[in-house]
Amino acid sequence: MPKALSEQETEAFRARLCEAAAKIYVEEGPAAVTMRRLAGELGVGTMTPYRYFDNKEEIITAVRTRGLNRFSEALERALDSPGDGRTRSRAVRDAYIAFARENTATYRLMFEYPETRRDDPAYRQAHDRMWATIAAHVNVMIAEGTVAADAAILGHQIWAALHGAVMLEIAGMLPEGYDAASLHTRTVSAVFDAAKPVR
Repeated sequence: MPKALSEQETEAFRARLCEAAAKIYVEEGPAAVTMRRLAGELGVGTMTPYRYFDNKEEIITAVRTRGLNRFSEALERALDSPGDGRTRSRAVRDAYIAFARENTATYRLMFEYPETRRDDPAYRQAHDRMWATIAAHVNVMIAEGTVAADAAILGHQIWAALHGAVMLEIAGMLPEGYDAASLHTRTVSAVFDAAKPVR
């Protein structure tokens, strides 16, 4: 009979399982993610993953849910940094890029592939939290009077530009001398100028 794991040990194994699943999913495709393959990747018995998840769909949903929550936490911490709205918006951008660089497989799985199990309550909550972070730094600038715009739309414009820059960086397709942050700075400056209040 397997020994009972502590809550911390259980969480650590679930995290390892999710990381392995994300890596296999984006590198080899959905069909490559099997419970047997995951067990082999982690060097455990074939049935061990079933102690933590019922099937691979549940694992992929967990990868997305965990990723969205960790992503949101990083952006929320950045928004809480000192400074004016533009400074805090740059901090959010830097946290976004850092997350994508440090968790590339999870980031890609979160945003590159079709969603499954959208009705999962934990996933839905994490998804809604993430959407809220997209507009939060824009709301700060609206409150300051720096920009005058629909926070959700402007937030999505900024996000689209940032996601594009990040994906180009991941693919190694940015122009020489640019990274995601420097490219996004040029793009978002134009977006902010267009959203300035009319005096």
